Amino acid sequence: MKRLLLLMIFAFGFFQAQDVEELQEGFFFSETSKNFFRVDIKKPYDYYKVSSCSDEAQFIRAQFEGGDASFNRELFRYISAYVDKEIYVVNGTFFLHMDIDKAGKVTGLKITPRVDNSEGFLRDLKFAVGKIKKNWTPSKCNNVPVDSRIRIKLNFVTESIDV
Repeated sequence: MKRLLLLMIFAFGFFQAQDVEELQEGFFFSETSKNFFRVDIKKPYDYYKVSSCSDEAQFIRAQFEGGDASFNRELFRYISAYVDKEIYVVNGTFFLHMDIDKAGKVTGLKITPRVDNSEGFLRDLKFAVGKIKKNWTPSKCNNVPVDSRIRIKLNFVTESIDV
């Protein structure tokens, strides 16, 4: 009886973990009963030119703790958790603009473009990004930390099905 109970706990725990997210060919997938949700997080990220750094050879861009792949996993994890796929059917490209200060903290967050009836979706997306707690290594110019700005392209595809 104990073996059967352990087998059931393992089986249900394993299958539930598989449904949360899968990584295939650069796309993140998440499924619910009605919607199939895909987010393509484009790499490399776009870095705005830092006006205070005149020497491009001495500029080092900001890095997320664990690298870009780690940031993508964290971002998708929180998008999956906090953007309700039952309410929003999102198709299209959005840009995430993040300001990173000299200490490596995200100080500004803006999502574009603004489209009709997107306030709730953009609010949830902003909340999801704000839940990421790991720090960034700040950009540096001549080995001195500087404020910087990053733009990340997110392509959303939602397919709805009748159950």
